[in-house]
Amino acid sequence: VSSPNFDSIFPITAMSLCFHRQHTHKGVEFHPAVDMIMQVWLWCITSMSKPDWVSVHTYHHAFSDTEKDPHSPVHKGFWHIFLLGVFDYTKAKALPEVLRIRKTIKLNWLEGFISRNLFTGPYLFTLLLIVLFGAKVGLILLFTNIMISPLFAVGGVNALAHTWGYRNHVSGDNSRNIGFLLPLNFIICGELDHNNHHAHQRSCSFRHRWFEFDIGWAYIWTLAKLKLASIRHLYTPMTLRQEMAKKVRALMEKDLRFKQKLEEIARDYQISAQELCAR
Repeated sequence: VSSPNFDSIFPITAMSLCFHRQHTHKGVEFHPAVDMIMQVWLWCITSMSKPDWVSVHTYHHAFSDTEKDPHSPVHKGFWHIFLLGVFDYTKAKALPEVLRIRKTIKLNWLEGFISRNLFTGPYLFTLLLIVLFGAKVGLILLFTNIMISPLFAVGGVNALAHTWGYRNHVSGDNSRNIGFLLPLNFIICGELDHNNHHAHQRSCSFRHRWFEFDIGWAYIWTLAKLKLASIRHLYTPMTLRQEMAKKVRALMEKDLRFKQKLEEIARDYQISAQELCAR
């Protein structure tokens, strides 16, 4: 039976594309039908909801690899995060700081229903599997999903990619890239190029160098071509320079100290401050 592999990969893919790249970091926006299919699937397989996942992940980024980070192997150890990360996620949902983030997240009626009835989805899905495949195969499929999805999507990525690998960017934490573990990175939807993501969180692609491969970006690119997704933010060296230039120019225009420094540098180069600002 090949369906256990597909059923295990798809929740991780949906989590990466929907909860992570769309709702947390706003890098992409999917067609509402595609978005809700992924959210309902995640509800049925993992009992996770958009407001819970987004608020905990936002908190993780705010305190990445500090003592407050619920997913840090630096402070809790590799095996704790890898095997017990899902329990840390559950505890983090109740933290006052996380609840404050949660209150700012807007929900439609279905997202609200899911968040109020987290375990209804898994109960219905279990019943459906037993009806379709029989009790034995149905429960095997359910167990495979329950074990693999939280293990790799919640604890596994953070345990692995905050411990080993190389770094393309200075990110202020211990995030690493290990996307070269291609079969595993394929299953985890490209999430193992983690340093790239932590350094440029809004980008919906985690591929920053020619030899890196992000299957999640391939899915997004394909859905965008089919008019089922809109790309909001995408990292490339060119877009990084453009965004940097906009931010630096905004600082120079708003902050008197920057204006004065700009004028000093312009005098040294014997050009006008306006010309230097434009460059």
